[in-house]
Amino acid sequence: MLSTLTLSAVSLAACGGGGADKAAAFGNAGIGQYSPPPIQTDVPQAVRDACDVSSPTIDRIKQDGALFWAIGVTPPFGFRLKSGDWAGVEAQNAAELATILGVDFEITEYSYDVLPTTVATGEADIVGAQLFVTDERKQLIDFSMPYYRAGQLFYVLANSPYQTIDDLNRPDVRFVYGFGTAQRLLAEKYIPKAQATDAPLRGRLLLHEYLADHQADTTMTDAAAMGVVFEKFTHTPLAAIGLQGRVMGERASAGDVIDPFDVAFGLPKNDEAWRGCVNAWVRELVDSGRMAERLDYWLAQPVP
Repeated sequence: MLSTLTLSAVSLAACGGGGADKAAAFGNAGIGQYSPPPIQTDVPQAVRDACDVSSPTIDRIKQDGALFWAIGVTPPFGFRLKSGDWAGVEAQNAAELATILGVDFEITEYSYDVLPTTVATGEADIVGAQLFVTDERKQLIDFSMPYYRAGQLFYVLANSPYQTIDDLNRPDVRFVYGFGTAQRLLAEKYIPKAQATDAPLRGRLLLHEYLADHQADTTMTDAAAMGVVFEKFTHTPLAAIGLQGRVMGERASAGDVIDPFDVAFGLPKNDEAWRGCVNAWVRELVDSGRMAERLDYWLAQPVP
């Protein structure tokens, strides 16, 4: 797989790192004009011990010298810079885990409906894409311990009559979604009377054009991206609708966010040693506060 992609050298500075004992991994990621907190390059002993083991996935990674990381475009978790390199939360996660393993990494984009199959078939070693933990996905893949909780909001045109979720739960309301099964399940729960259809995201944060062109009345995306959505789509302004109606202010409150999901890394089924390695890293990443800093930084950025 490495032969299909020219990997760009990612220095410690380019990954947001520096001043550590271990050189950062090389891969197709960068930071462009951004200045995120650094990745961890000095690997804690507990994480090193958990990952210095044999398993089908770890053995393959070590043999090929590369971690194959499947991603979906969900700014600011994963997006492309003008250079073509990947940036965002998951790009830094990929660089950090590859550094721990002592290998390079390759990030490859997939649509959300096929992301789980990439690890199920061995095409990827891990899915890092703000992937929601759902029972449907658990039938196909295993998950790491969660590293984030993400909720959703409905979005409508600001000048539309819709003020609450009840307003959207009508047979004449058209809901369009593009993030795979999780949003479909939310629609079935909250607006079962609405007409629900899916559409390809093609790298976009939100299916905004369906609202702007009046092909749909509402869509949905991550609550944490609300500020980015409002900043990006100014020609046809949007409004967010949560559990308490239209969301006011710069960020959605806990009472506004719809059904927060655990977000975790997708892993191949039944490779417990690989899962143990990833979980040891996630535990340290969360407990150290590094993941919170990474999330806070990228969620505050205006990204393409």
